[in-house]
Amino acid sequence: MATKKQPLMEWTDNHDILLLCEMIASELFQFKKGSPDRGKIWESLWKRLNKVDHPKIYDKGEEGSQGPWNLLQAKFKRIQREELQSRGIDCVLSQKDVLIEELCEKEDSFSAKDKKKSDDKEAAEKVRKQAMERMASKKKSNESAGGSAKAI
Repeated sequence: MATKKQPLMEWTDNHDILLLCEMIASELFQFKKGSPDRGKIWESLWKRLNKVDHPKIYDKGEEGSQGPWNLLQAKFKRIQREELQSRGIDCVLSQKDVLIEELCEKEDSFSAKDKKKSDDKEAAEKVRKQAMERMASKKKSNESAGGSAKAI
């Protein structure tokens, strides 16, 4: 039984723009990186992209489904760094660059919110631990003084 082999696809700027627009529409960065929910969004994003006829995107397997985004992001950030270092260059952003910049900002914003939640959770745990230690030390001092501990 012969299997039908897909033709090779050359990834173009049109493919990039289509991918970036779908990423913006999907609200991808509302979920933590590596979470099952984010994986489901990637999966549905690729299903929608595979239905588009022009530019045609051939099936993207689950492995490395974020590959094109990671490459675009890394290239964009490298170019931005180089332009900042070579002061005086006035750059004009293309539609693709504007979309990448917007997605990077969304991802950074989500990361900052996620870090703040994590920091808040750590602070709350520290306060709880201190309260439990104070309560335990009061209970010990009450028992050692001969009194019975109050029921809570």
